[in-house]
Amino acid sequence: MTMSATPTIHVLGMGSMGTLLSVNMIRSSNINIIPLFRNLAKVNRFKDEAHSTIGMRKVYLEDKPLTTAKLNNIYCPETFPKNDIIKNLIITTKTYQTKDALTPYLSYINKDTNLIMVQNGLGVLDVLRDEIFTTPNERPNLFQGVIAHGAFQDHDFIFNHAGFADMKIARLPWDEQDILQTKSLVVKDATENELIEIFMNDAVRESLDIHHMTYQELLLGQLFKFLINSCINSVTAIVDSDNGEIVENCKPVFRSIVTEALEILRVAYSPLFEYETKFNNTPDYPVLSVDKTLDIDYLVTEINRIGCILNKHNSSSMRQDTRYLRDTEIDYINGYTVQMAEKFHLGAGSAKVNKTICELVNLRLGLNRKRAAEGEWKYK
Repeated sequence: MTMSATPTIHVLGMGSMGTLLSVNMIRSSNINIIPLFRNLAKVNRFKDEAHSTIGMRKVYLEDKPLTTAKLNNIYCPETFPKNDIIKNLIITTKTYQTKDALTPYLSYINKDTNLIMVQNGLGVLDVLRDEIFTTPNERPNLFQGVIAHGAFQDHDFIFNHAGFADMKIARLPWDEQDILQTKSLVVKDATENELIEIFMNDAVRESLDIHHMTYQELLLGQLFKFLINSCINSVTAIVDSDNGEIVENCKPVFRSIVTEALEILRVAYSPLFEYETKFNNTPDYPVLSVDKTLDIDYLVTEINRIGCILNKHNSSSMRQDTRYLRDTEIDYINGYTVQMAEKFHLGAGSAKVNKTICELVNLRLGLNRKRAAEGEWKYK
């Protein structure tokens, strides 16, 4: 397959990750980025206040350079061209917003659409499969992106790229029983799927250190990132701190969160945890180091290194949500661990640490909202 001369990607969710991807794609290749907003008021605000321009400041570099990009086409459900089809779609909304944000655009999505989710947390696939794309032979090509770069809002549509890391992408199986893929499938997508070709264009790939892989490889990375988020996002939101501020005192609580979550994930994703024994010597299947990657001591050390040292200047998305009085994604992060414990009947006390973390995040959000309602609040 050959890419279109100017391939188009629609982006649902022009927040920190949507902007990070869009700016790098525009600057690295000949790609037409079209943001999809919730309503006409959001479109007009973007045009009038931001002059249809997005920006990303690399605060991890000494001179903190700002890169901007002007977007020529901006749509919402009321203005989307009625005869258009969405060929490539990146979803970077908050996990809990996915269904409501996607629903107005369903008539423009078909089985040939390439859809990639780049979000925190786990559990959105269940919503897509069971509530949105319920007819198997009409489902789009589904991909997952796991991004380790740190980014947060500066003001309006200008964001700070706080830490350079990497991004992993893979085809996401609709059937949860099909999580093990061959390397041949990766090669096929790399040569026949336009969205993957765009991501793996040399300039785009290098701009974000993107790696294309099998789903089981990505799932290993996704669980790794999930555990990072379970620690960094929730704890920084609770104590209202930048990532780097907790570096000296965070390991005990990180260990408690990770130890409990791993016991539950081991049951929920048993094929992955059994992979080394059953598939590591099988032709056309990648070799994975599951035991090493998901070792408790290694995880706690890496979460501290990546979250608190590499991204020390970052203010986590969940902390930003609690500051700006928005709902958080806690139900798809630590809350997902609690849900899996319930789903697999692991006992009332099996997720007590993560349940408490959820309650503390909700307490922080409730407290902030109360303070804002009763007086001045510096975050608007």
